[in-house]
Amino acid sequence: CSTNYKRKKVLMLKMKLSTIVLSLFSVVVFGQDADKIIETHIQKTGGEAAWNNLNSIILKGEAIINIGDTYPMIVYHQRPYNKKVVFVMNGKEILNEGYDGKNGWTYSEVANKNVVVPEYKPDAFDSDVLKYKQKGFKVKYVGTEKYDQKNSCYKVELTKNANSTVYCFDKNSYEIVMEKNKEETLYYSNFKMFNGLSFATKILGKPTEGGEYIIRFSDIKINP
Repeated sequence: CSTNYKRKKVLMLKMKLSTIVLSLFSVVVFGQDADKIIETHIQKTGGEAAWNNLNSIILKGEAIINIGDTYPMIVYHQRPYNKKVVFVMNGKEILNEGYDGKNGWTYSEVANKNVVVPEYKPDAFDSDVLKYKQKGFKVKYVGTEKYDQKNSCYKVELTKNANSTVYCFDKNSYEIVMEKNKEETLYYSNFKMFNGLSFATKILGKPTEGGEYIIRFSDIKINP
């Protein structure tokens, strides 16, 4: 009985060690996979040097907010945070949101002018996946998922402090086809090259609170 008990303890110990080693190996592999997926994405969509040389952009297209409600729109964005999003109505640009380096702005119908938005949080010019390590993000590979009837993607989670975003990279093109955070889920499609950089020209947004919208870009100017 004593000998059998010792053998069982040794066997259990070996099993535990094997489980620990396997778990550590899985963490390393998953970490390497996440890094490699992001690296491949950046290479296939234009390369890190080209993305780093992107300092300003103008995107022209349309926003479909409700069925039948389509508005021509223009997005002006400049490194690091300057931004202006306008709807074109009757040939006139109406500010939806903007940031001048100090304040956030929007158009007020009541005041009939642009007004400051309290506690406005500007969007960074770069995607979080570019230089994510320098920005303090931790990455984790979380598996695969079918994002439509035919295609699957690699899921990578970027986490910083209490915020996390899951990005889905198409298995073949390595384009980001879906992005999910606590506020909304975004679906990207119709990718086209502009000056050697790949952009989604269609974005479907589904806010967590409900509803959806579509943005289509017909023209993108690089470093205008």
